[in-house]
Amino acid sequence: MQLIHRSKLFWFLVGLAVALVVIRMLLPFWVRDYVNKRLSELKDYRGHVEEVDLSLWRGAYKIRNVKVVKTSGDVPVPFFSAPLIDLSVEWEALFNRAFVGEICFQHPVINFVKAPSKAGSQAPLDEPWTLKIKQLFPLKINRAVVHDGEIHYRDFHASPKVDVVIDEVRMLATNLTNSKKLSKTLHASVTMEGRPLRAGDLRMKLDLNPYATKPTFNLETEIKELPLVKLNDFAKAYAAITFEKGTLRLATEFNARKGDFDGYVEPVFEHMSIFSPKHDSDNPISFVWQAIVGGLTQLIRNHPTDRFGTRVPVHGSFDNPEPAILTTVVNVFRNAIIKAFEGTLHEKDLPKVPQDQS
Repeated sequence: MQLIHRSKLFWFLVGLAVALVVIRMLLPFWVRDYVNKRLSELKDYRGHVEEVDLSLWRGAYKIRNVKVVKTSGDVPVPFFSAPLIDLSVEWEALFNRAFVGEICFQHPVINFVKAPSKAGSQAPLDEPWTLKIKQLFPLKINRAVVHDGEIHYRDFHASPKVDVVIDEVRMLATNLTNSKKLSKTLHASVTMEGRPLRAGDLRMKLDLNPYATKPTFNLETEIKELPLVKLNDFAKAYAAITFEKGTLRLATEFNARKGDFDGYVEPVFEHMSIFSPKHDSDNPISFVWQAIVGGLTQLIRNHPTDRFGTRVPVHGSFDNPEPAILTTVVNVFRNAIIKAFEGTLHEKDLPKVPQDQS
């Protein structure tokens, strides 16, 4: 009798082990189909993943070859793509008794597209991404990391075609859950760096309240040593000018509270040359226009530093931003006559993104 009981127990355990193995083998396919179903529910867009890998021992799963494309209109590039997205438990937070998750993007690419029609344009999705990610992962996302990302602004209808890119994007976002256990403040923090137009240096620091009913944040951005010739497609398409030489530095600061904001943009062009009769004599209208623009910037630049710049104050609400045009014009002449603008954040040094991020 005891032998029969042991035999039944043995075969029960064998059956249970086989069932667990089969479930473990099928689980990635079930998760993949679930993810694809959720991504297919995006309005005007369709998402798809090729493969899902599970790492149960660390409470994580990896989504491979993700692509989100627009279904309405004819847009030649996907809105979003990434070879790998890793969602997992944030173990460091777990040690602080906070059960939250983190998400890591490897080489994500985002394409914003401008077009004459809404159907041909590609802008940030109306669907809240936090809600969609919540459907894909049971934990609240507290930490987000981006490795080697790219952000594109494209206009396929411009002449020449425009592709303004920031590559080598590295980003770290922390305390997205606004947890007192995980941070000294209730604000989330985002640091980012990258290469604008594959040449300059971009740094950004953002402190925000992700759960505020209206935008509430502090933003600081700085661009350094961007060769102006890299902007030529953009400048030709939208301003009908061509840069011959020079560099751009840009600083911005914005503070937002309860949907209202106040800040400035400070662009500074150094050793800038717009007009060259040797290269710009093919089109008479373009020749005259670039001669006028080049002459004006030469007239009102700060000659001791060979620098042309201004500060553009911007304030108002997000529904109706109001640039201070008169102040901008005054600042142009202030740069030329009194003191040249720097194009940098005064008495501040934006931090780099920490190197060792998983």
